[in-house]
Amino acid sequence: MKNYTTWDAIGDMFIIYGIVVVISMLVAAVIRGIVILLSRQADKAEATAPAKAAAPAPVAKPIAIGIPQEHIAVISAAVAMMMGAHRIVHIEMANRGFGWTSEARTTHHTSHLPRGSH
Repeated sequence: MKNYTTWDAIGDMFIIYGIVVVISMLVAAVIRGIVILLSRQADKAEATAPAKAAAPAPVAKPIAIGIPQEHIAVISAAVAMMMGAHRIVHIEMANRGFGWTSEARTTHHTSHLPRGSH
């Protein structure tokens, strides 16, 4: 009976490492093929789709006092550039609506105060 030596273990590790590398390369090749196939289908769909007419620019509505209209215009332009034509539905000040959280926090913190005499 042959003893299993350290060199045998090292050799087995290299064999397993080689198998993992080969499987990883095969999986990467399959994924690359799927990406190429899907991009070709998307290009074909784009070529056959009729050209869309440009969406009309939304009409600017009066904004609440306190928010400069220049800021709204810059935000709208950035959104339109990054995600296409979108509308800003609601804008409000950031400091609104925190009263209930501070009240709950105060109640929670005061619940830890030591009680009077027992």
